Amino acid sequence: MRAAMLLRALLAAAGLALIAYGVSGWLDAPAAELRGRLVFAAAALVAHDFVVVPLVLAAGALLARVVPAPARGPARAALVVAAAVSAVALPFVVGAGRIADNPSAFPQHYGRNLLILLALVAVAAALPAIPPAARRLWRRARRPR
Repeated sequence: MRAAMLLRALLAAAGLALIAYGVSGWLDAPAAELRGRLVFAAAALVAHDFVVVPLVLAAGALLARVVPAPARGPARAALVVAAAVSAVALPFVVGAGRIADNPSAFPQHYGRNLLILLALVAVAAALPAIPPAARRLWRRARRPR
């Protein structure tokens, strides 16, 4: 219990230090940039509260109806990882910032690579379900008829 309290205190201190660093960056910025930063922060807040949260809640409700109870944990983890990976990869997949006269700026096949990574995430999420299913099949095969 004591180790958990220490870890919680360390994580809270690290979070507060990151918040202080972010606030100091805002305070050091020129006054002309402050309006744009406030607009960005407000847009991010609205997008989070009115787009991301409802989508996550809808996905969770659908997952609870469709996925069997033992597989819900790995399925949730896979959805979280897939969403994070997709959010990071999206600018590369759509080619945001691509310059026509510099083909080496985006040298990879980002769409294909994202699909491969998402497939690996799906396989990793399915792995915990394989041993129980294999045991059931093994028992059925060995059952006398």
